[in-house]
Amino acid sequence: MRTDIHERQMELTLRRNERNRIRRRLEGTEAQYKEAERLRDSLHRQLTKEQQDVIKLGKFSFANKIKEWTGKWDEQMEREINEVAEAELKYNEAAKTVTDLQAELSRLKEQAKNADFQYVDEDWEDFLREKESWIRQNDSVATATLQKIADDRIRIRSLMREIDEAIEAGNKAVRALDAALDKLGNAEGLSMWDTFLGGGLVVSALKYSEMNSSDDLVHRAQRALRHYETELMDVQNVASESFQVNHNDFFTFTDIFFDNIFSDWMVHSRITDAKSKLNVVLRDVRRVQDRLKRKRDEAIEEIKRLDEQEQTIIVS
Repeated sequence: MRTDIHERQMELTLRRNERNRIRRRLEGTEAQYKEAERLRDSLHRQLTKEQQDVIKLGKFSFANKIKEWTGKWDEQMEREINEVAEAELKYNEAAKTVTDLQAELSRLKEQAKNADFQYVDEDWEDFLREKESWIRQNDSVATATLQKIADDRIRIRSLMREIDEAIEAGNKAVRALDAALDKLGNAEGLSMWDTFLGGGLVVSALKYSEMNSSDDLVHRAQRALRHYETELMDVQNVASESFQVNHNDFFTFTDIFFDNIFSDWMVHSRITDAKSKLNVVLRDVRRVQDRLKRKRDEAIEEIKRLDEQEQTIIVS
């Protein structure tokens, strides 16, 4: 009977933990989605304004004609076009994020409909009543200790499950960051050639081609880090005060990459800054991964200790 109770408790606890985890993620993703939509719409308005500035400058007017005669028209047109390009990059990044979060919301809503979760709270209440009745009928020090061991084992196995998922997400984030850094390294080399050695049109074209590729890879890294943050929050929820991660800086590097990106000097500076920031984020992710692995090793040792304690009680 004791084994049946432990197994039933383990099964129900895992179901409730999974249900609660999905609910937390759904709530957090909905908030992120609303904020991402707000940012995307704001950036779209900014992009439209910049596009209208270019159109306005291209139309005939005496003011524009005077600028053309004084040699200022080309400079202003180039500046306006660069501002449109920057606004478009930022808008595209925001639109990709909205699409990602929309897909994540759909996936979480489907998971939340899982039939296993429909009556899990009622099943848990029924189980607690059965468990209380059994403990009253079998009240002894050994029984209470064995029950405490079973409770601790369930808690630790839940923690290990969350740690494994976080480690997997962290490995994906590391791979995404490495890929973005490699591509930015290529762009940085071409930018140095273009900025300081007068690389010409071919080098400029290659540089912007590398940066366009970097755009996608930076977004993938951002998406992987967002998933990593979610998994870390799950670990912290299970581990409570024993595992805390400061991950506020994981999601701030894209602005560095997209600002002032079409000025030759600023391109080189921004690429260098973006590489520096990504390296810092990569270092932080690897440090957290090491902490997760140590925490997992501690959990394995704790399970072994509980198994030995349980065996001692049963044999004695």
